[in-house]
Amino acid sequence: MKTVVLIDVGIFAAVGVMCWLAGGCSACEYGVDLVWAGAAAIVLGLLALKADWAMRRGFGHRSLASVSGRRIDERVKQGPSDTTQSYGFLVRMLAVGAVSIVVGVLVQIASRCSR
Repeated sequence: MKTVVLIDVGIFAAVGVMCWLAGGCSACEYGVDLVWAGAAAIVLGLLALKADWAMRRGFGHRSLASVSGRRIDERVKQGPSDTTQSYGFLVRMLAVGAVSIVVGVLVQIASRCSR
């Protein structure tokens, strides 16, 4: 939870800085930008999971794992651990994205955007 909050605060600050560097933006535009940033966080989580799947299905990954110095039981335990980490990152990015999207929509509602 702490990580999600810290990442979201970073997203809010980054979007604010980008608005400021672009010459300022209205609350409505800030809310729209937060929604886009939230969507980007979700896409990042999905791409990371897809990359993990692609890496595991490749022949090179399997053949390298079979010649490592680790015992077979250690290698067998590593697969589920890696998968759990990948899904954990996805869930974290879904939470980050959802918070950014909800805050962005609330900012738009509060500023009475005409969009």
